[in-house]
Amino acid sequence: MKIKIVYIGRDKKNHYSEVEKLYLKRIKHYMSIELIKLAPKKISSSHSPQEVQKIESKIFEKALEGIHNIILLDEKGKTMASKPFSKYLQNTINRGGHSIAFVIGGAYGFSAEMKASNRQVISLSELTFAHHLARTVLLEQIYRAFTIINNEPYHNT
Repeated sequence: MKIKIVYIGRDKKNHYSEVEKLYLKRIKHYMSIELIKLAPKKISSSHSPQEVQKIESKIFEKALEGIHNIILLDEKGKTMASKPFSKYLQNTINRGGHSIAFVIGGAYGFSAEMKASNRQVISLSELTFAHHLARTVLLEQIYRAFTIINNEPYHNT
């Protein structure tokens, strides 16, 4: 089993890269994990947000072929506290498969079709985060989930 964090974007000016590396290293004690950056298509300002979503959906679909455990991160998704998230992650792992993919959408989020075809849509928060920060928060929560699952002292409540 492997966790993949899939996102569209550029990594210029990632002020959180050291923290990302820290959590990636910590998570690797429990499970293999990788960040997968997908190159954005050049999109003109004449494209509507819906057109951008559809273009990006095609990019995601190609990268996610063969992955059955796909979790979209969307501000309108299901919110969870850390302990329920750890149970959710454990249940997803228990379902099996080769990979779990957490997918962070582009600036306009996911198309309605992409949301409809993926049953799992969660939210990190009702707040909107910059992509680098969203990845960092997700990595920290995945690490926290593994410490909860393994009854380790990182999570204090």
